[in-house]
Amino acid sequence: MVQDQVLAGRYRLVRHLGEGGMGEVWEAHDETLDRPVAVKVISLLAGGGSRGGEARARFLREARITARLQHPHVVTVHDLGESSTENGTAPFLVMELVRGEGLDAKLRQGAISLDEAAGWGVQICEALADAHEAGFMHRDIKPSNILITLNGEVKVLDFGVARAADPCASGDRLTRTGFIVGTPPYMAPEQARGHPVPSSDLYALGCLLFELITGRLPFRAPDPVGYLSAHLTQEPPRPSSLAPDIPAAWDDLVLILLRKEPDQRYPHATGLAQALRQLNAGPRRTAPADDIEPGPAPEGTRLPPTRLVSGPSSTDALPAAKEAAPEEPDGRPEAVPATTVRLSWSGKDPLPTYTDATTKSALIRWCAFVLVLALPATSLPLLLHRIKPPGSGQDDGWMALFVVSGLCALFALITVLIYLPVLTFLHRTAGWSLKVGPQGIETVSAAGRHELRWSDLDRVSIAEIDGRVKFFSGKIHLHRYAGIHVKLVKGAKRPHARPAGWPTLYPGNIVARQDKMVPVCVLGPMTDQQRAELKDALSTYSRP
Repeated sequence: MVQDQVLAGRYRLVRHLGEGGMGEVWEAHDETLDRPVAVKVISLLAGGGSRGGEARARFLREARITARLQHPHVVTVHDLGESSTENGTAPFLVMELVRGEGLDAKLRQGAISLDEAAGWGVQICEALADAHEAGFMHRDIKPSNILITLNGEVKVLDFGVARAADPCASGDRLTRTGFIVGTPPYMAPEQARGHPVPSSDLYALGCLLFELITGRLPFRAPDPVGYLSAHLTQEPPRPSSLAPDIPAAWDDLVLILLRKEPDQRYPHATGLAQALRQLNAGPRRTAPADDIEPGPAPEGTRLPPTRLVSGPSSTDALPAAKEAAPEEPDGRPEAVPATTVRLSWSGKDPLPTYTDATTKSALIRWCAFVLVLALPATSLPLLLHRIKPPGSGQDDGWMALFVVSGLCALFALITVLIYLPVLTFLHRTAGWSLKVGPQGIETVSAAGRHELRWSDLDRVSIAEIDGRVKFFSGKIHLHRYAGIHVKLVKGAKRPHARPAGWPTLYPGNIVARQDKMVPVCVLGPMTDQQRAELKDALSTYSRP
């Protein structure tokens, strides 16, 4: 590529900005819309005959899908196409031109403060959370793909480009010698094996945060193979062992991100963002992800405590935080900040983290009580030799005690060994997410995406969601979950019959409350701060 070359009859190259493993980046001028843009030419896919043509077509197809991602912290893709280069035809991307500096350049300039690292990490998490929710992974989080604008905002580059630029394969696996989807110094173990998951992006972010706060990567190696081996087999050092002024809370957060098994890390970018905000706001302590399942930690790792929501039983509306704020004539508070609370849960957490499990616990206690009474009553006639063959002077009273107590013990054992596992299976739930913002309440679950606007809601509360199963002529309460309830204004469309987070195989019916409040979302495990933020958002945006 040369200066003043025009791509697609529209984009005139103005200034060479940089070069990487996949190609080169130019500042260009869009002569149709008369605006500056950035053009990334993927020279890696130039030429190559019919095989190269297939690879370029695949790149353009996947890049077009990824370009749908729109977020304030993601560089926007405006256009894409193909152009002739000295090595043959190559695809290119046209993106918004961001004035700023890459994190790789900032790392070369010297030390970065913990507050800066946390603030940038939060913004990267927000971009990743939005992408993961839309079904996209980045696969190549590293300093050179993070831009810091002149006003300190983060812009994430190249979403999905590493995957789209894979010149040979159609899957996520490693493709050929010398080409790896990702960058080895920041690559999660499962991605090195060819099976990336959304948590792989968080592992790469953990490597990036480690580098920001210590000035070096968690592993050192002479070549890409050495880095991949280290990620697969070695445990990272504590950041404070390299920089003594790093608080223990940072150690905990980074080491959780760098665990080898994906399900032992922060499973969602939203939860990680909350933890980074707490590190950046006052007391230096780590708040765990909203639904992290702490697995066996590497030796020497200190795990932060997990605070779980205990389903509240009050049916009163939330205490309105806006009651103390000055109100406008229509009764709404003036100038409330347009903040959005996002929470998501994996659905894989143990059932007690979502509910007090009162029925299940009571059933276990009742079975234990029956066994304590029945087993001695069963064994006593045997020990006293009162059970004799029929017609030999058998005492029917002892036989009746033996049979009844034996049946009770058998029933209790069957309940514990069979019924309770079946009950647990029925209460499985799929992952879901909740967003509360200025527009309304939005849930995403196996039942689909559902949005309730504040104009459709008359009242909001956090209360118990009750489910029952018919048993002969009566009804049994199986479990009660804490959840968000709403009361709709007249004429508003009722939300889905099963709230987000309700057990997928649950056979029972949701009990309607007498005050016409309907549940819209079960609440998963949350930290105290997340719960407070959720209550504040609900009380801020909902009607008094």
